[in-house]
Amino acid sequence: MTRQLLVTLAVLGGLFPTASSTRANEAHLHQCGHCAMMARLHARQLAAAEQGKAPSNSYAPDRFVDVRHLKINVTPHFEKRSLSATAVLDFQPIAKPLRQWRLNATGLDIRQVTSSHAIQATQSTDKHLEITFRDPIPAGAEAQVTITYLATPKRGLYFRTAEMGYPAGDTQLWTQGEPEDHQHWFPSHDYPNEKFTTEMICHVPEGMEALSNGRLLSRKKNEETGLVAFHWLQDKVHVNYLVTLLAGYFVKMEGKHGDLPVALYVPPSEKDQLANTFQDTIKILDYFEREIGVPYPWDKYYNACAIDYMMGGMENTSLTTLTTRTLFTDATENLRSSRGLDAHEVAHQWFGDLVTCRDWSHLWLNEGFATYYSLLYDRELLGTDYFKHGLYGNARGIFNHDKDTTPIVHQGYSNPMQQFSFRAYPKGGWVLHMLRSELGEDLFRKCVKTYLERHQYKTVVTQDLVEIFEELSGRSLSQFFDQWVYLSGYPEIKVNYSWDELTKQVKLSINQVQMTNEKRPFFRFKLPVKLVVGDRTELRTIEISKEREDFYLPLTSAPQIVRFDPEVTVLAKINFEPSEKMLLAQLADQSDVIGRLLAVQQLGKKKNKVALEQLGKVLREDPFFAVRKAAADGLAAMRTPESFVALESSLEQPDARVRQSVVRGLTKFYSDEAYNALKSVADREANPGIRTVAIGGVAAYARDTLRPYLVDLLTTDSYQNAIANEAIAGMRKQDDA
Repeated sequence: MTRQLLVTLAVLGGLFPTASSTRANEAHLHQCGHCAMMARLHARQLAAAEQGKAPSNSYAPDRFVDVRHLKINVTPHFEKRSLSATAVLDFQPIAKPLRQWRLNATGLDIRQVTSSHAIQATQSTDKHLEITFRDPIPAGAEAQVTITYLATPKRGLYFRTAEMGYPAGDTQLWTQGEPEDHQHWFPSHDYPNEKFTTEMICHVPEGMEALSNGRLLSRKKNEETGLVAFHWLQDKVHVNYLVTLLAGYFVKMEGKHGDLPVALYVPPSEKDQLANTFQDTIKILDYFEREIGVPYPWDKYYNACAIDYMMGGMENTSLTTLTTRTLFTDATENLRSSRGLDAHEVAHQWFGDLVTCRDWSHLWLNEGFATYYSLLYDRELLGTDYFKHGLYGNARGIFNHDKDTTPIVHQGYSNPMQQFSFRAYPKGGWVLHMLRSELGEDLFRKCVKTYLERHQYKTVVTQDLVEIFEELSGRSLSQFFDQWVYLSGYPEIKVNYSWDELTKQVKLSINQVQMTNEKRPFFRFKLPVKLVVGDRTELRTIEISKEREDFYLPLTSAPQIVRFDPEVTVLAKINFEPSEKMLLAQLADQSDVIGRLLAVQQLGKKKNKVALEQLGKVLREDPFFAVRKAAADGLAAMRTPESFVALESSLEQPDARVRQSVVRGLTKFYSDEAYNALKSVADREANPGIRTVAIGGVAAYARDTLRPYLVDLLTTDSYQNAIANEAIAGMRKQDDA
């Protein structure tokens, strides 16, 4: 789900922040269905909880029955934050006669169990409901059980009510099943190796809406109770964690993608932000149908925003849950966007919903595809440079895990949340990108389309994907998947360059310097090299397979630019320090956005007059926002009077993302000039995402006039109280000063 999140949120403990306890500032915060930051938090919590325990592997549970259909009839009691419900499960024993059936049912107060076949006994524990039939049910025979129960869920289903301090008009309930939390509010086979159709009937007070998977069959008021029953049917199979229910007061914006109903629901208090978050959804659906080649498979596509939702979003079948933190106002300009989160969750409707990982060790088949296709939509909408920058950013995130020895696919987890990490998301997406780069876009599309068509409405493991790519490409991909998916890590290389004028050859000495062991061997991969000689560009490819290798590339004369992987096709950390002359040539290459970004970063470390002049020029003139942002960062890191002047003189940036970086750069200085510049921004800047940075910078100074200034800011009207929150943080700084 990248990138927000929340405070010390403990999904594991069922604790969530209050409505006022979170603050969302930046456009890049949300990644996808689950949040990368949340995954890291959970990983730390789980590691602490598991410390001292022997390693253990986790596997999918047995399926002794085939669940055919699940029908839930539920009445929520908002004031008590509880529910009364009936679950009806239609099933068939698979291979052997069934005498006893065990369902996940954590914390459910089971009141009655009836069946189409005589029941001998039932037993309800803290985590399971066990049903023993009087006579074994023959394999293949159709059967049904009906379970009536009460629940006050601690996980899986959450209330937000006036009794909890929320505005009465924003009363909601919402669910979160992934990975295995629905068992806290309905009995089920709570694991993704089973698919079935579902029905949801929810009784709510008049004026509320109840939303669920599939299509709405009816909406009927009971005159005796005054409750309105919403009856939804999901008539195509999906897994248990994709079942969803949202109920409460909503306002909506709707549209159509062809004949497909598309809508966004938000709490009434957020109605003014509807259009910003809805603006890309239909375009994303259109692009994915064209790119994937498989029609959208469900009856509708709705998004609904849940208050205090702990993830960025959740790709429930036909009805995605989004956090309200994805909503934003026009005042933030391009600092905020729901586009990446929206695209990620739409992609899941194919990758994760239509075709679903069979167990959590293969989670990357859900999350890697969704992460990558979100970037492909960026390319469609914003161009190749933006796409490359997204890949580059994801790679840098992966490179933060240089000691990791866990492969993408592995069974060695004790809790499925350990799988929701950088391996499943950006690294999984990078694996797909390398395949696409190696095979070509047309063949890659053909393979993905075949994968979806062959396995639609089924569950899969990685080998299912491998077999299709090998079948259609004729390639042996065992070595590729071994090193990138079944083993851990990534290659890190150190490059030494020299030019031999006598032999007219470039010499490249390559050392693989990553940590290696039995789980992290040396990699074998092809690395593209771009050599610019005069007005001619030559592209060469070297194949790296050893710890140390030398490569000799003949040229007519010494190259002005040497660039490795210029098209961003290989997940490799490349340590190469060109000369300053080469960096300046690289900086001038308008065809190579990542080359310019790398040149800016390396020039920023030099801290000389040439670097200062070049970074100032880039900050004013480069066409790509991220290169200008990097120039601002480089000038801030220099921390010289001259670099301060270069930053201050570049405050008038039309792109808010760059303007924010310039202001943040000014906070790295501590002087009267920096204070005055920041105070000026804090007083006149209209964008709250930039103004808060300036306020935070000003608050770092010990000035008698600051506390009354910050107190006055507490009454400033801003979306999600961003200005007031920053003022409070500033007063804490003043207390420490």
